[in-house]
Amino acid sequence: MNKLIRNGLMFSVSMMLAMSAGAKDIKIDGNNTSYAPEEVQKLASTAVKMGVKEPLNMNLAAGNLTVSGASSTKCVIKVGTGQTPQIAGISCK
Repeated sequence: MNKLIRNGLMFSVSMMLAMSAGAKDIKIDGNNTSYAPEEVQKLASTAVKMGVKEPLNMNLAAGNLTVSGASSTKCVIKVGTGQTPQIAGISCK
């Protein structure tokens, strides 16, 4: 039984490493935020999953991040005014 648990754990860890290694950077044409590149990529990934097509334009104003791109879909992400984004809501149309 311990061998089964160990093998399952090793499989899970290897899958997580494979998924993180395969993550691609999303192409961003415009970005006026002061967020760290990792945070920008997370927000961009969220917008892409909601239907915005690359390359993206990210415009932060008054705590709302508007993400648009090559598609007609546009997302407004409420991120607040801090140094790091605190997502409070997402609206995509």
